[in-house]
Amino acid sequence: MNKNRPRLIGLAAAIVAVIVVLVWWIGAGNHDEGDDEDQTTASAAVLSRAANGDVIVALTSGQQSRIGLKTAALAPVVHVRELTGYGEVVDPAPLAALDAQLIAARAALDASQAEYARAKLLHSEHQNISLKDYQAAQARLRADHAQLDLLDQRLAGDWGAPIAALAPAARARLIAAAIRRQLAILRVAVAPGQPVEQLPAQAEVTIVGGSRPIAVQAIWYAPSVDPELQGQSFLMRADASGFSLRPGMAVSARLSGPGAGERGVVVPSAAVVRSAGGVWAYVQIAPDKFERRPVAAGAATGGGWFESGGFAAGDRVVVTGAQALLSEEFKSQIQVQD
Repeated sequence: MNKNRPRLIGLAAAIVAVIVVLVWWIGAGNHDEGDDEDQTTASAAVLSRAANGDVIVALTSGQQSRIGLKTAALAPVVHVRELTGYGEVVDPAPLAALDAQLIAARAALDASQAEYARAKLLHSEHQNISLKDYQAAQARLRADHAQLDLLDQRLAGDWGAPIAALAPAARARLIAAAIRRQLAILRVAVAPGQPVEQLPAQAEVTIVGGSRPIAVQAIWYAPSVDPELQGQSFLMRADASGFSLRPGMAVSARLSGPGAGERGVVVPSAAVVRSAGGVWAYVQIAPDKFERRPVAAGAATGGGWFESGGFAAGDRVVVTGAQALLSEEFKSQIQVQD
């Protein structure tokens, strides 16, 4: 009994030591897990909502540095609404043929007017011509009048009121310049659904595949709709000097409306993120707070998205790290739900 006592005491001491180690290890493990939870909670973005319902994301300066977040101030701009159209160089031969018919009809009318005046005079004064001949001259005059009116209506219906209103000599000069390819008549149509509230004040036209703009001298509404595009169509007179414009050649046009334009800002493309079917941008409303605001759909411009409301000049939008900021927002939502 006395011989085994030291061995028992040593075994008991070893067991106690093992228990102490296990307790320490479990405690240390729980402490580390708690630290991880604290760190996760501390690193998560804090969400709130503005009075209008927009999401506000709060990030510390350290969190902003971690995702490389940068902002830029919006500058005021004046936006002129533009329409995009496509079309072609029109063949002037049908216009030339119609103008020739008009010249012939006008000459015939002049002759019939003179003949009617002579017949009327002879019939009324001395009865030198029969009533039948007088009535025949009157009928020819009416027929020639009707033919000229019909051709005038056809000219306006095919080529628009501005060309129909030209004096015969001015229209002849226009046709001659178009045939010599010093001048071109263009027909351009915009896609269906593009609002055409007023006649465009100017147009920037280029040959498809080219880059040099064609100088447009006049724009007017086309009398008919393009059968393929089914959108509003325009006719244009353009200076063809220096261009090898041939009938049927395809052109594209950027049409801008009249007026001084609309004041607002352009939200740069780098600031735009897409989520839940919408387009958004983050605005810095405090050193550590960013408000996600909707960007108007359909207002895309060359450098971004034009906004006349919702954003103002001087607003600082996130231009680097916007997508990462959106990810931080979603991670925070998931953690809150968990």
